[in-house]
Amino acid sequence: MMLVPAGRHGPEFIVTPNFYVIKEYNNSDLYALFIGNLADRIASGGGAFRGQFGDVGKMLRSDVLKMQKALEGQGYDIGKADGLAGYKTRRSIGAWQAKNGIEPTCFPQKNLLGKF
Repeated sequence: MMLVPAGRHGPEFIVTPNFYVIKEYNNSDLYALFIGNLADRIASGGGAFRGQFGDVGKMLRSDVLKMQKALEGQGYDIGKADGLAGYKTRRSIGAWQAKNGIEPTCFPQKNLLGKF
């Protein structure tokens, strides 16, 4: 699977089934990426991430929750409304953006607050 946790313009990762094994311990995409990267660095001397994550985490969880509830009210499958921008939430944001003539980033952004 291709994972882009910082949105369309951030780093991209191809994750394997081990990614989901790591997430069984802590269900955070970023946690699993960093643990996987650490394991790669220990095993093969691999380096740090090559791309920048940018402003990941600038959105308040309460703001993401508002977006989720608004999207859910429009019939989008956001998964669980919990204030966390998981895969289904990001997919729904991207679908909403495309439907409304906005270039899809698939990532919650402050400029989207109140637009759903």
